[in-house]
Amino acid sequence: MIDPVVFSLGPLSIRWYGVFAAAGMLVFYYLQILRAKRYDCTDEMVSDLTFTCMLAGIIGARLAYVLRFWSAEFAGRGFFEVFKVWQGGLVFQGGFIAAALAAIVLCRFRKWPLAKVADLVSPALPAGHAVARIGCLLNGCCFGFPYDGPLAVVYPSVGNTVLAIQKQQGVIPLEATACAPTFPVAGLESFCNLLLCLLLLWLEKKSLFRGRLFLLYMLLYSALRFGLEFFRGDYLHKSFGLTPAQITSLCVLAGAGIFWLALAVRQRTKARNNDASRPAKI
Repeated sequence: MIDPVVFSLGPLSIRWYGVFAAAGMLVFYYLQILRAKRYDCTDEMVSDLTFTCMLAGIIGARLAYVLRFWSAEFAGRGFFEVFKVWQGGLVFQGGFIAAALAAIVLCRFRKWPLAKVADLVSPALPAGHAVARIGCLLNGCCFGFPYDGPLAVVYPSVGNTVLAIQKQQGVIPLEATACAPTFPVAGLESFCNLLLCLLLLWLEKKSLFRGRLFLLYMLLYSALRFGLEFFRGDYLHKSFGLTPAQITSLCVLAGAGIFWLALAVRQRTKARNNDASRPAKI
């Protein structure tokens, strides 16, 4: 059985979720620092970018979670419950969108090349996400469907929402006092994010037009997330048989695909124009 609490000091509980979220942020930061020279970026640029993205990301991720689970977890409770992010309750895609918007504003304000900055953060995103997802696995906020096979995860009946959600889904009887075993979907996503990071680091050495690495990340992660959502067990409602994350993933896939094609056409047109402007050899 997984205990989401590392240790307690009186009324204060330190949870694995917060520990791994902080570790993920550090990995996100240092992987950019190690590669900054490749993109002609300074450590100061990376620090400012990381701080801005982290702050906006946490706000966006929490806002998305609160909006999604307002009636189930927050309605009728104290106002300050909304701010207890250390207990879990962040939606990655909400945080990603908020962080991306903040990064765009920062790049415009500082006159930094947006495509270059986007490529810089691309491998760092899945690296930090891989670490943070371990916290989700231990916390029980993103649990999988009922599963009693190898590597099944069992959560305690207190300190998370697993028991209440499984009762509402009819997975366990209403009088049950223990959670049903679940599939370790957060652990699987952590592993897949690690592979995605390694792939992007390898592709980074190839000759790609600026912005393409970031578009690859969005395409690959969105496809990955769409598939992994079928292993989740924490949703009470779906739209057209799809989870909110799957709908968002489809939108991102479409948007990133259009940008990819547009950049490819632009690059090809530019190459043709350069060839046409060269003097003919006699």
